[in-house]
Amino acid sequence: MAILERLAETGDDWQAIFLVSRRPLDGSMLASQQSAFIPLPVQPLTRRPWAWPAWGLNWLASAKQVRCLYERHRSAVVVCTGGFVSGPAVIEANAMGMPIALVNLDAVMGRANRLLARRASVVFSSYPINAWPKARKIGVPLRRNVLGRGDRATACSRLGLEPDRPTLMICGGSQGAQTINDMMLHLVRQRAIDSRWQLVHLTGTADAQGVRQAYARAGMAAVVLAFSDAMGSLWASADLAICRAGANTVAEVWANAVPTIFLPYPFHHDQHQHLNARPLVELGAAKVVEDLIDPQETAKHMAPLLAKLMNDQGGRLKMADLMRQKTPSDGAADVADWVVQVAARS
Repeated sequence: MAILERLAETGDDWQAIFLVSRRPLDGSMLASQQSAFIPLPVQPLTRRPWAWPAWGLNWLASAKQVRCLYERHRSAVVVCTGGFVSGPAVIEANAMGMPIALVNLDAVMGRANRLLARRASVVFSSYPINAWPKARKIGVPLRRNVLGRGDRATACSRLGLEPDRPTLMICGGSQGAQTINDMMLHLVRQRAIDSRWQLVHLTGTADAQGVRQAYARAGMAAVVLAFSDAMGSLWASADLAICRAGANTVAEVWANAVPTIFLPYPFHHDQHQHLNARPLVELGAAKVVEDLIDPQETAKHMAPLLAKLMNDQGGRLKMADLMRQKTPSDGAADVADWVVQVAARS
């Protein structure tokens, strides 16, 4: 979406079709943006041999669907960001001689990206990757609406926050994060959160009501949201954040210069969220606390660090300033520029 946004800014009439899985979340996110998309039946490759025939049939059906799509729309360029849906999309585009850009977002290159990189015309990466040293380094592509460029007071007013109070933002990603939500409830019960602060918490749908009620019982000033498509306002209002460390979240933290405590997702076998957060941690602009899965244990480790940062405005301002001095490039614009150049030659 961010790349398409930059393409639209060129003034040309670019049309894009998103290829997604049949998972409801994929379609709902794009439908809310009124973007054209096609769900493919392809599935992740499984280790269960008895499921391979069905997997193969889904792959072939997806490949046929993709080829027909390319031919019908006379597609000029394919941009892929990894994942199992990229497989048939890239292989068919390669067979048809179409230019392909592969965009790697995470510090650890996923299996699909590793396998598909050799078929791409160019590889862009938000992190240095040993598996593909020729990759062009870019910032993570971000949409304009996640950039908190507006006035902080205005952003707070939009969210129902008090402009004169410092704000702690808690975000577990687009679907929330159960262990982060539970950890926050432990911190509230322990009165480990400075009452001079207010909270804005993206919980995901399942926990929104329970978290909202818990904050109310504790007398905490808090705005609890199941989901928000106004991330720019949230970042603009935040003085400090507690977040996961997905590639997009780290990039949003950096672009908005918000001092952050990352709790990397604990269930990834490659622990790539730790590596995503590393550049900001090494810069001195962020901290990491391990998500120990047991929310009470995580809260024990979080409480002293959170208290220190909440009470150290000078330290927070220094962390923000370090991010502003080292802001990455506009990755969406970099990829869009490549698309424009390649399309002009075709």
